[in-house]
Amino acid sequence: MKPPIRIKNLLVTRANTTICDISELTIEHGMCLGVQGINGSGKSTLLRVLAGLESEYNGLVDIPELYHPVGFVQQSPFLFKGTVQTNLLYGAKARNIDQAQDKAAKIATLLEVHSLLNRDVKNLSGGEKRRIALGRTIILSPSLLLLDEPFTEMDSSGIELVCHYLRELQTTYSTTLVIASPTPLPESLASDRIVTIG
Repeated sequence: MKPPIRIKNLLVTRANTTICDISELTIEHGMCLGVQGINGSGKSTLLRVLAGLESEYNGLVDIPELYHPVGFVQQSPFLFKGTVQTNLLYGAKARNIDQAQDKAAKIATLLEVHSLLNRDVKNLSGGEKRRIALGRTIILSPSLLLLDEPFTEMDSSGIELVCHYLRELQTTYSTTLVIASPTPLPESLASDRIVTIG
């Protein structure tokens, strides 16, 4: 049995205000965990802690090596100037990933953005931008994928498409998914567990 991610007595504060407080949380390898809570409940902060972007906290956060690399698509994902293809390949080229061009083309097809590869990202819809940010992260083959409100600005077909792809990642590659959302996750995603914080 592969070791889980373990969190115990996690406390993140800013200016004497608690912004994330989790007494205990276990994330099993290969599971899809939904994290629900109202705005300001600490969902995004939890993901930032798991991504290694938030280092000022108290408590235990144990992330075994098998969960690396970690991929994180933030609530308002940043896209670089240029085309969709430039964005999809950005991280892959920086890390000298083999066959990056082929992987980008495959991911673009799966996320149905292949027809947008030569389009400037400033001309994309909000939902399209989120799919590009997701694809740019997935091309790096993360073992742990953190998604902060990934379905915002997506229409129903876009949500269904992304859910299908996330299920494929989970079943084919045993990718561990942690998805933060203020509302219940789509039923088609079939999360293994839901926790509510805040």
